[in-house]
Amino acid sequence: MNKLIPLFLASYLSAFQGGFNTALAGANGANLHNAPSGGEEKLAPAGAESAGFLQKTVEEFLATQMPPSVEEWKITSLAYNQSEKIPKDFDESKVVQTSTSPIGDMRTLSVEFLKNNKIIKRLSVRCKVEMFASAVVAKEVISRGTPITEEMVEVRRVLVDSPLSDLSTEKGEVAGHLADRNLPAGKLVRKSQLQKVMDIKAGDLITIVAKNDTVQLTARGVAKKDGLAGDLIPVVNLRSNKRLFAKILDGGTVEVAF
Repeated sequence: MNKLIPLFLASYLSAFQGGFNTALAGANGANLHNAPSGGEEKLAPAGAESAGFLQKTVEEFLATQMPPSVEEWKITSLAYNQSEKIPKDFDESKVVQTSTSPIGDMRTLSVEFLKNNKIIKRLSVRCKVEMFASAVVAKEVISRGTPITEEMVEVRRVLVDSPLSDLSTEKGEVAGHLADRNLPAGKLVRKSQLQKVMDIKAGDLITIVAKNDTVQLTARGVAKKDGLAGDLIPVVNLRSNKRLFAKILDGGTVEVAF
């Protein structure tokens, strides 16, 4: 049975020792930069040359994959099969991500080695990645259905996971929404955990407006469906009892084509 060698954040070059890698978008894509040192970490003695090469290669690949919302990241462990050797003679190498865990911390990569434009070796590498970002967290427990205000949340640098598109990075992104579930204090407030406050709810009394360049008519009605400004919803004119489709203008007004 093949033995896996755990490789912790490498000292391939002194510039990479013991720190975080900061992903910055530049003219040539994301670049690696060191944050303050977090302590000395060592490579496994066996296969150290391969370990250093793989560490550097994987770091360079991951740097191109980090979105702007990730301020800092680091590889906390890296493993490959001891029996697998890097070819002594190859023209280039490239990395392909083959799988990632649901929260994005564990990644399996394939490092491909090419000679004369042909793949001569594939080496599987597994690594654990920690990502940090400034994101919105709850300052207090927010109960399900509670309207969220800016005073209830704060932006803090925290350990984050995938999907990163679900992160809220500004308090204004969550303020005015309803909590879709109970949100624990100190935890991330994700977009998927929020509900928009409907401008009009089914059963609300509304004003129905019909107008053109010369005339405007209004009537009282009842909304038959929840909706936000700009949505087209069914309404009933209370005077004629006629069912119409109208566009929501604001919290109490809809407009029908005229």
